Amino acid sequence: MRQLTLIRHGVTQWNLTGQFQGHTDIPLSPEGMEQARALAKHLRTSKHKVDYIYSSPLKRALETAQIVYPERTIETDSRLKELNFGIFEGSTQAENEQHKAWDEWHANPFERRAPGGESYADLMGRAAEWLETLPKDANSVAFAHAGTIRMLISHVLGLDAPRWRKRIFLRHTGMTRILFKGNESIIERVNDTRHLSTNGIDPFAD
Repeated sequence: MRQLTLIRHGVTQWNLTGQFQGHTDIPLSPEGMEQARALAKHLRTSKHKVDYIYSSPLKRALETAQIVYPERTIETDSRLKELNFGIFEGSTQAENEQHKAWDEWHANPFERRAPGGESYADLMGRAAEWLETLPKDANSVAFAHAGTIRMLISHVLGLDAPRWRKRIFLRHTGMTRILFKGNESIIERVNDTRHLSTNGIDPFAD
């Protein structure tokens, strides 16, 4: 049974300030680097064999991958990038809500493209395309983004038009694992963050 582990990147300064990042190439913050180091320490005790490592080429994902697997080859793939939010990138949701284009896009972001950007259907399409290219006899790890991982989960579950963004909570450096057995795809875990302290920014921490 092969497996795919999806890992969200560590936190950035724009995450902390609530700015839409999308394709804007923001590096990890010091806290994000610490999250990645905590994940690296946790995974050193893992017995799961990892054959291939993939990453979005955006700095926040690639830096996370390089911290977690410093001595491994990491293959970047643009299909793992976050949604392109177009004109909304760099602004907070409160700021974007003042934009005349926001309401129309926000009413149906799965089908409507953000001005100058993508729709979530576009994101799901390229992420699902990437999924189909993975070796069928190997275990893979991919470092990506919340939107990308949510669309991959939705694709595996057969959800045609998943609701936007916060229906699946994914903490920074949280791990999601999908198992493949024949034609069956099984989501084995979502948002595994045992490596992180509960004193961080997780709003759902116990």
